[in-house]
Amino acid sequence: MKINDCAAIGFLGGTFDPIHFGHLRPALEIQQALNLQSLYLLPNYIAPHKEKTLASTEQRIEMVKLAIQETPELQLNTQELLRSTPSYTVDTLKLLRKQYPDTPLCFIMGMDSLINFDSWYQYQDILNYCHLVVSHRPGWNPTFNDVVSKLLSDHQIQDPALLHRSLAGCVYFQSTSQLAISSSQIRHLLSTQQSIHFLTPQSVCTYIKEQHCYT
Repeated sequence: MKINDCAAIGFLGGTFDPIHFGHLRPALEIQQALNLQSLYLLPNYIAPHKEKTLASTEQRIEMVKLAIQETPELQLNTQELLRSTPSYTVDTLKLLRKQYPDTPLCFIMGMDSLINFDSWYQYQDILNYCHLVVSHRPGWNPTFNDVVSKLLSDHQIQDPALLHRSLAGCVYFQSTSQLAISSSQIRHLLSTQQSIHFLTPQSVCTYIKEQHCYT
């Protein structure tokens, strides 16, 4: 099957509770660096939570929409949220492959996730459905165990153009800005009545305040 160049699309999962610039800036950098058609933010399913401070599913969706409303390169995919139970990454990728049978798929992860990749459910099957794009800070050279080292030996590529020429099976490292921002940090600031300006888009700040998402 011939794959058109520059046809790949990307997916970045997360709870986005709330979404912030630490999610958004690396996502945009990856989309632009790899010339992806689009990069989809994929909010994770969260079961009815014991912590009352977490935003609802509807609020998390709305915050993502607000955060990306002026950035058409970034899109929202609510597939995970349509489930009634949590799912494994491999299950999500199987469904995405059915939806995009002829399109290269890039699943975005951080270096910390790659280090522990062999602990993921059915990790051996994941590269059958997608490429892995590993977001990392410049100059970081972590130590991998034997399983992950073998995975990289077999699948790592240096030319990102190859991501567009096959449906799945490659691992590519992409250097991105690593902003020291976390959702838990934002929630803590809100719980202590401190400002969250400049950590997340102003539209998200306003929405959180108006909806009392974390109070």
